[in-house]
Amino acid sequence: MKAKKKILFVVVSAILFASCSEKVRLDGVISEADNGMLYLEHMAPEGMIMLDSVKMSDSGSFEFKIKEPRFPDFYRLRIDDEYVVLGLDSVSKHINVVATKGQLVSAVIEGSEASVDIQRLRASSLALQQMARSGNVDSVQAALDAHKQLASGIIMKNTSSAAAYYAIYQKVNGLFYFSPSEKDDLRFWSAVATAFDLHYPDYDRTVELKNEVLLAMGLARENQLDVDLLLQSAEKEGFVEILLPNRLGDKVALSSLLGNVVLIDFSAFSLETSMAHNLFLRELYDKYADRGFEIFQISLDANKLLWLEQSRNIPWVCVRDEAAPQCVYVETYNVTELPTFFLMNKEGDIVGRANHENVERMIRTLL
Repeated sequence: MKAKKKILFVVVSAILFASCSEKVRLDGVISEADNGMLYLEHMAPEGMIMLDSVKMSDSGSFEFKIKEPRFPDFYRLRIDDEYVVLGLDSVSKHINVVATKGQLVSAVIEGSEASVDIQRLRASSLALQQMARSGNVDSVQAALDAHKQLASGIIMKNTSSAAAYYAIYQKVNGLFYFSPSEKDDLRFWSAVATAFDLHYPDYDRTVELKNEVLLAMGLARENQLDVDLLLQSAEKEGFVEILLPNRLGDKVALSSLLGNVVLIDFSAFSLETSMAHNLFLRELYDKYADRGFEIFQISLDANKLLWLEQSRNIPWVCVRDEAAPQCVYVETYNVTELPTFFLMNKEGDIVGRANHENVERMIRTLL
C-alpha cells in the first residue's frame, strides 16, 4: 500500500510540476552567422532584459526555451544590431525562425501568427523609412497610407493580440503612425485598449493603454468621439451600451436587460448556418428564460427585408443597425466573425466570449 501511495505521489507531483512549468520552444536556423552570438531578449515594459544567448554553430541552428507568458508579450532574437521581434501568447507553443544574417527583417516565422504580423509591420515601416530618404513627398504619403492600411487590418483582425498592441505603438522618427490625438487614429487605440481590458485586466500594459486613451480623450473632448461612450461604459458599467431599433422601429438598449444573464449575439440571417444557430439559441431561451436569461441579438444583415421576415417569430430582443454590416458596435466589440457572442452577468459585467460548446455551461454558472 505504501509503495502504491509513493508511486501516486510521484505521478501527481510530475503532473503538477509540468503544469507549472510550461515552456515555449523557440528554434530555427540563421545562416551566415559566422559563429556570432545570438541573444534572446525580453522586451519588457521597463526595458530590455537578456534571457539567454548562444554562440552560433556552422549550421546556424539554435534552440531556446522560455516560460509561457500569461499575457501577450514581446521578445526578440538579436545578432549585433539586427533582430527579429516575436509576439508570444498562451497559444504559442513552438516557434520556428529561419533567416539569413543581415536580412533578419525578412525572416520566415512559423508557429505564431502575431509574430508574422509584427514582421510584416516592421518590413513595411523599414521600406517607408527608406522611401522617405528619396524626398518624394507623394511617394512617401502613398507608402504611409499603405502602411496604415496594413496595420489597421492587423489591429482589427484581433484587437487583443500582441500584433495589434505592437501596431498602435509603432513609431517612425519618434512619432506614432497612429496618433492618439487624431480622431480617426484614436478609435484603433480605443479598440485595443478595450480588448485588453476585457481579456487582460490585470496586465500592466493594459493600464498603460487605458491611460493613453483616456489622456487622448481629454485632449479631444470637442470632437465628441464615439470612444467616449465606449470607455465610459466599459469603466462604469462593465459593458459597452448598444442602442438599436427592433423590427417595430422601437430603439432598445442593452442596459434595459440589466438584472438578467444576457447573451449578446452578433449574427446574420443571411448566413448558411443561421437556421441551426437560431435553433440553438431557441433551445437556450426556452430552457433558461424563466430563470432570468435573455438574448440581445444584433443582426448584421445588409438586407432589411430578409431580417424583418426571419425575425418575425423570435421571442428575444433582435435589433439591427441601418448601417449593417458596417455597424459601429462590430468594431467596439471586436467582432471578426459571425456568429460571435458574449455573456453579460446580472450586474452588467461582460464575463467573456462564448461559443456553442461552452455557452450553456457558462449560463448555468451565472444563473
